[in-house]
Amino acid sequence: MSYYITIHHGSGVDESPENLWVNVCFTVKDHFYLRTDGALICFILERIREKKFKLTSEPWDRQHRWCISIPVSKMHKTKDGAAADALNLAEWYRVQILNGNATINRELLFDRKPFYEEWWAPDP
Repeated sequence: MSYYITIHHGSGVDESPENLWVNVCFTVKDHFYLRTDGALICFILERIREKKFKLTSEPWDRQHRWCISIPVSKMHKTKDGAAADALNLAEWYRVQILNGNATINRELLFDRKPFYEEWWAPDP
């Protein structure tokens, strides 16, 4: 489950060591438009649909700010399969946010400005 997304009631998303992670990163230019949870999750969905993410074996959001990682439950041979799996989970997150059952901790996500680019995840 993403480090910055909190599910208030019910179970969250199970993680496995076998998971791949879809990492969606944000820039300073994006930050102005991401003032609400709804805007942020819609931006994440858009990035996944456009396949503008990095697929890794470890989540980047545990070590970096300005990045949200979404687990992909299966090993996929192509980026398209991982994108479809991540898109389904991001849609579920969107519904949870719209129903008031989840929040994104934007203050922690964007708590520091990325002055030193090497400290932050690269743009996809």
